[in-house]
Amino acid sequence: MTQEPVTFAVLSDLHAAPRSSDPKGTEVKLYSDGDGFGQHDNPLSSLYELVAREGLTADFVICPGDMTNRADGGALKFVWEQLHALKQKLGGQEVVATVGNHDVDSRGHSVGTIPREALMRLVPRFPIADNALADHFWAHGYFLTTIGRVRFLVLNSSWLHEHRDELEHGAVTFYTLEKLRRDLEGQPAAEFNVAVCHHHPHVHSELDLGGDIMINGQKLLDTLSANCAWLVVHGHKHHPKIELAQGEFQQPVVLACGSFSGRLEGANATVSRNYFHMVKVERFGVDAELRGVVRSWNWVAGYGWKDYGNANVTFPSRLGFGFEGSVQKLARDVVDSMGDHQLIKWEAMLGMQPDLAHLTPRKFAALGQILDTKHNIIITCDGTGLPFELGVRSI
Repeated sequence: MTQEPVTFAVLSDLHAAPRSSDPKGTEVKLYSDGDGFGQHDNPLSSLYELVAREGLTADFVICPGDMTNRADGGALKFVWEQLHALKQKLGGQEVVATVGNHDVDSRGHSVGTIPREALMRLVPRFPIADNALADHFWAHGYFLTTIGRVRFLVLNSSWLHEHRDELEHGAVTFYTLEKLRRDLEGQPAAEFNVAVCHHHPHVHSELDLGGDIMINGQKLLDTLSANCAWLVVHGHKHHPKIELAQGEFQQPVVLACGSFSGRLEGANATVSRNYFHMVKVERFGVDAELRGVVRSWNWVAGYGWKDYGNANVTFPSRLGFGFEGSVQKLARDVVDSMGDHQLIKWEAMLGMQPDLAHLTPRKFAALGQILDTKHNIIITCDGTGLPFELGVRSI
């Protein structure tokens, strides 16, 4: 039996900044002091059009850091206000955010302030309005809270960026890990458990993007997997992907978010665009594994947020996670559901085999190959490259 899902709207790595900081108009896509806020002026103004067009709702708005570019205080205030406005438009309960390396003034641009000062002056309080939780975050590098059916761990992986020797890496300290482990042992697991951080806690090897992996990141993942099933949401790389973390049991599902409005550089600019994600998590039965579906859009200047289909084959606009069964058996189940039908729509098959919605892109590719080579069934895609129907191939 499927339990009621929880939905998260995710905006990562906005990199907002004032127009004066980008005289050539090449570094910033979201100006915090823009004099126009037309429908498709920038990714944020376009987002409100997408929300209305698609009728989107979300239980929570998540921002895994880098709200601003180069720690601009005015841009921080602008984005923080806009995230709360978006929460209202989506009918959400809370904004769940954390610190990115661009959000702390670790390089001392503002004389006479501490690196985190602009963040600490935000209203409502950052990263959460609850004073005790916000104080815990700044004192210990994280906070834990349960809101309804979701327990959140919000981690400050930029905590050591106030020390100049640690500017190039995110980190979780041994102190934080020890305290977090004790806190987790003293709390019951919620129905859904979601960790939010900025830096990647395990290897992000694609396109040589993983060199600045979070210090003690694998220890963090091991701590979480010893507790219960977790979804980990992070930013920083501007390159989206989803996969299981390393480990032997109850490995967290790790979602690396695309950049909402940051600049794309190098090889990543050839495969990635700007992304807005909607993540729906659910469980099948009381003891089932965490499963879910991610729906994403790309922003196109002048046109707004668009469904990009399979344009990014490793991160299509609709993908799933959480299916840990046998892909070969799932293929046989699809064949059984086909019965005597020569054609069947993909949506109809999803109704009979809901596990299909929870395949990661690699597992989906493997399923398609098995159906084709072993069962003579072809998955036909629509004009965007997403699955549309299944058909028996003529022999």
